[in-house]
Amino acid sequence: MKLIVLDMKRFNTFMFCMFFSFCFSQNKDEYEARINLKEFPERTKSYFNFISYDAKYLKFYKEIDNEKQSFEAKFKINKLHYSVEFDTLGNLEDLEIVIKKKFISKEIFKQIDFYFNSNFKKTRIIKIQKQYVNYTDKSDKYFIQHIVKNPNNKHTHFEIIAETKTEKKHELREFTFDRNGLFQKSRLVTSSSYEHALY
Repeated sequence: MKLIVLDMKRFNTFMFCMFFSFCFSQNKDEYEARINLKEFPERTKSYFNFISYDAKYLKFYKEIDNEKQSFEAKFKINKLHYSVEFDTLGNLEDLEIVIKKKFISKEIFKQIDFYFNSNFKKTRIIKIQKQYVNYTDKSDKYFIQHIVKNPNNKHTHFEIIAETKTEKKHELREFTFDRNGLFQKSRLVTSSSYEHALY
């Protein structure tokens, strides 16, 4: 019985290490190509009609990484930069808005800062985005319109691009934190997707 308990403890420790390693070992290795609206998933083509006159620009992209393909619309409206990502079937994956550090509450940023200070010798934050995932029963089209019209609504995550430094490594990484500032996952941003990650 003791042997079984010991084996279970070893197994649980092994699984935890594997999970932690997985969270840290994924790479952001994406290729992005500009496309026309006609190449976007059919069901999404009317989603952005409501901003066509207000947006400073509206551009469409196809993304290919080492795991999947996706489509992204980028635009600027009311001085805010948005990106909206879909899978190949036109299902909304997430909507992101670029923000500055000062727009994160001190209490929440303290959690984020604690993570960085605990895991890295030095961290330089380059880009911060509020991330929204549609967990509601509303359609993706309605959800996108609602967030664009109400950008201060409660978001689900923060996505942060940062340069990190340890004793042995200097890396560019993408971090995901929940809305309360608790670490979720991280992946390395490769040189091939550096510019894409920042813009």
